[in-house]
This record gives sequence, C-alpha cells and structure tokens, in this order.
Amino acid sequence: MLRDDINNAVKDAMRAKDERKLSTLRMVNSTIKNADIAARGEGKPPLSDADLLGVFQKMIKQRQESVELYDKGGRAELASQEREEIAIISAYLPKQMSE
Repeated sequence: MLRDDINNAVKDAMRAKDERKLSTLRMVNSTIKNADIAARGEGKPPLSDADLLGVFQKMIKQRQESVELYDKGGRAELASQEREEIAIISAYLPKQMSE
C-alpha cells in the first residue's frame, strides 16, 4: 500500500517537474529496497507497511540530526533542504494524535 502510494507520487513529481520531491521519493524507494534486501538475507519476507513506518521514522530522525548540524555550522541552505525532505517523508506517516 505505502509502496504504491510512493511510486504514484514519484510519477506525479516527474509530471510536475518537482525535483526536490522526486529525488527524495527516489531516495525513499532506494531505502525500502535496501531494507527488503537486508530482510531477505535474514530469511524474512519483504517489509510490511508497519515496518516501513519504522524505516521512515529512522530517515526523519537522521535528517533532523543533519538539520541541527547544518544550523550549528551556518549552512542554512542545506538545513532548509533537509527540512523539505522531512516534510515529504512525514507525509507518509500516520497523523499523530493530539493530547
């Protein structure tokens, strides 16, 4: 389900010529494929949607750490790029419940 949504979003980004979204979604697809290969090596089936959510959260956390480092280093353009990627990946996570 999530894989289909991402693949459809890749096609939409190509049509819209949205380079940032396209490159981010391609990176997400690549990460999913690498995780599937790793699971296959351990004798496990391909990742389920629930497993993919964990992969997405890990990707977001990596980008948040990068944002902090870029901000400390005075690299606002790179921090902005990472924030855009976080927003794109976060769109595929379920909405958090409010308190």
